[in-house]
Amino acid sequence: MLANICLPQLFSDNAVLQRNVPVKIWGWADPGEKISVDFVQLNKTTKANKKGHWFVEFPAQKAGGPHSLRVQGKNKLTRTNLLFGEVWLCSGQSNMQMRVGESRDGDLELLLAKDPQIRILRVNNWGAQQAQKDVDGQWQKAMGQELKVSSAVAYYFGRELKRALNVPIGLIENSWGGSACEAWVPRDVLKSDPRNHSYMEMMAKKVKESQNTPEFIQYVKDFQQWQKDIIKAQKEDLPQPRMPKSPAKSYHSQHRPGNLWNARIHPLLKYKIKGVIWYQGETNTKDRSYNYRYLLSQMISAWRQHWQIGDFPFYWVQLADFGKKRDSDGYSPWAEIRESMTIAYQNTENTGQAVITDLGEDSNIHPVKKLQVAQRLVRWALANDYGFDISYRSPMYVSHEIKDNKIIIKLDQNVRPFDVREVLGFTIAGSDQKFIPAKAKIKKNTVEIWADSISHPLAVRYAWAGNPVCNVINSTDLPLTPFRTDRWKLSSE
Repeated sequence: MLANICLPQLFSDNAVLQRNVPVKIWGWADPGEKISVDFVQLNKTTKANKKGHWFVEFPAQKAGGPHSLRVQGKNKLTRTNLLFGEVWLCSGQSNMQMRVGESRDGDLELLLAKDPQIRILRVNNWGAQQAQKDVDGQWQKAMGQELKVSSAVAYYFGRELKRALNVPIGLIENSWGGSACEAWVPRDVLKSDPRNHSYMEMMAKKVKESQNTPEFIQYVKDFQQWQKDIIKAQKEDLPQPRMPKSPAKSYHSQHRPGNLWNARIHPLLKYKIKGVIWYQGETNTKDRSYNYRYLLSQMISAWRQHWQIGDFPFYWVQLADFGKKRDSDGYSPWAEIRESMTIAYQNTENTGQAVITDLGEDSNIHPVKKLQVAQRLVRWALANDYGFDISYRSPMYVSHEIKDNKIIIKLDQNVRPFDVREVLGFTIAGSDQKFIPAKAKIKKNTVEIWADSISHPLAVRYAWAGNPVCNVINSTDLPLTPFRTDRWKLSSE
């Protein structure tokens, strides 16, 4: 039983709260304890329920601040320098987690970062099979040492938003390198779709095997002590202690189904956000590329359902070009997961994707051009959510027809080749289903595609490789979205 009232880590000093929507403040105390909350020049009172939970709600506020939050019960808590602005959740795996200092011109960006109204809360790594009530992390100004270890994509996204909107920006950096998409999804959602069962069964077997070691038994003891230390820290209003490192990667890891939903998303659900940016997918390639088209949509739907703030915007990054340069890969998990992302975008309301087949590196799965990635994401937000008249979407395939020895592709935007006059990236196949490099001619939003050796073409693909040779862009240099006209079976189906 708690002796003192507690606030979640989300309400630390320097927090940014979402503007223009009602604000819920919550926490924990002894059952029946009377709570008084002073915020935005208003006072609200309540009582903790039988489980020790309490909350109050304040009216929507315009952007600005700073404000102080005071909570009084048996003890008193004060939080200072809180702002109202735009709050975005930034989630995914290592390419979202990659630090500002590791990005291109990171040293220069750190030197120039002087805006105290951009704030970041970094959620620290751990996973759980039970829904948690709090996260490990505190709000910090995106300056100095704190920015050096923060997400590059998240910071650049927030910085560009700040420049456009001139309001405080809050970024909840909630990513974990190597995380599987399944870890971010509630287990009941995963169980409801048989397509997820094989992965769940495989991970259950790994967890069972990992528990039969002396190292794991000791870890469980350390973990139980850590949970007690958390409660003590909450009572005394101290930072949370670090979780002990698990010797069994699968138990509290970023791969186990539901782990990150329970520990990293569930505690945030009462905190209002504007939207989400997402950079993940590498871990779900190979035999799970095809299923990603369903899984990503399931995850987005689950987050929206539990957050209960409507179909908030959800924008993600397609996988960058990576590996050996090729015109086409017969077997390409990265091309297949890019297609899955496009299909998820087409089938899920209020979503968008940043195509970055021109921003990767052959031998680096963590490309350094993170500013450009963030700018492509922020285009979506500025156009869709903030009313700016700006180009934001990569051109996409619409339809095709076969005329004699050519396939005519129709796109939804005018396009042109980049760097050289030759149009690169298209491959074509006949009845043997073997794709070869094709010739192409662009006229506004149509592309004629052919190969001299194929008299009866059946299908065209564009940028269908892990690291494709391609150069078709629109008027604002956004690359053409990879696509295929065929529906021949893929390797990951």
